[in-house]
Amino acid sequence: MLSVKELRNLGASLKREAFRKQLGPFVLIQRPPNTSITQTDRMGLPANVQGTFISKKQDPTAAMLAMFFEFEDLVVASIPPIEGNDALSVGRQPDCDLVLDDGSVSKRHAVLTWDSEKKQCRLKDLGSTNGTFLNASSKVRSEVTLRDGDILSFGDVQFWYVLSETLHQRLQPKSSALPRGV
Repeated sequence: MLSVKELRNLGASLKREAFRKQLGPFVLIQRPPNTSITQTDRMGLPANVQGTFISKKQDPTAAMLAMFFEFEDLVVASIPPIEGNDALSVGRQPDCDLVLDDGSVSKRHAVLTWDSEKKQCRLKDLGSTNGTFLNASSKVRSEVTLRDGDILSFGDVQFWYVLSETLHQRLQPKSSALPRGV
């Protein structure tokens, strides 16, 4: 994973289309993952057992605000660049496209599907234990279309969904452009 600060040079040196080609049509940005899971969080499972635990259902508002104010320190998740009508699996399993090593994330949690013709991404929960949420308030029950600047939560793990063009613009010197809602 690269931090936004590390991507700044790449964004400044590449034209928008080349930047998009490097990263794909969208990026998922998050705070650096918290690796300090306590035994209580894991519902008493031994340290060597990798199971899903029930989320503590904390108020995600503070984490969402931190994402906006800690922009330079956020990290861009490593996902394979996609084109056409590609789907990306999200979960704890090592064969997922976006592997989230967090016990609140199910083995096969959700799927993101990019439609290049419509230039949009759809999100679908796969029956996860702790759910998939959109903008901290809407539990994803069926497939939903994402908008630039949406906040996605897979269990306790949150991402900012940003189109590559928006990120490129945001990384430009003296840019004040932010995604919708910021």
